[in-house]
Amino acid sequence: MDLITFFENLPKKNTDIVFFDIDDTLLKPRINTPIKNVVDFYKYLVFNKYNIAIITARELNEFNLNYTISDLKSIGIENDYKYLILRPEYMNDIKEYKKQARKQIIDYGYTPLMSIGDMYWDIGEYGGIGIIVLPEN
Repeated sequence: MDLITFFENLPKKNTDIVFFDIDDTLLKPRINTPIKNVVDFYKYLVFNKYNIAIITARELNEFNLNYTISDLKSIGIENDYKYLILRPEYMNDIKEYKKQARKQIIDYGYTPLMSIGDMYWDIGEYGGIGIIVLPEN
């Protein structure tokens, strides 16, 4: 079963949320090209009014925030996410940071359906079903 079929058969709630990583998940860093199948799935979710949270390990500062928003816009993702979370500079443990970011959103009352990323820390606790994106050739 593919992801779209899975979501089409899933009873939808307003509190459902899907988590995405950015680098090597939505886009190839440094060359800013989209990872098409993941971006297409993202757009499917947006079209069907699912809540989206993007959680990246990029460090939070004004430059990185603007750069990240620009990166997302360059692949067609523009303000259609509920949350965009960058890593506070004091959080060096990426696995713990990603877990706590997901937990914080769940604590707001959201129901995690799925987390999608290229690293094991992008999925896991508070993330629903975990999907690892394999590198493209």
